[in-house]
Amino acid sequence: MSDDEHDAWQLHHHGADWNEIGTEMGCSPTTAQTLAAAYERRTDAAAHTAQNTLF
Repeated sequence: MSDDEHDAWQLHHHGADWNEIGTEMGCSPTTAQTLAAAYERRTDAAAHTAQNTLF
């Protein structure tokens, strides 16, 4: 199963710029950045849901 959002995020995390990521993934740099941002929102929401209340 392919996760384009994760792939875009991971490539950027490892130092690729958005132009390189867009070329690698066959999309525009803006689309690559949007995919990575969607991955961050998805994982942040999952972490928030899984986190226990301390007080």
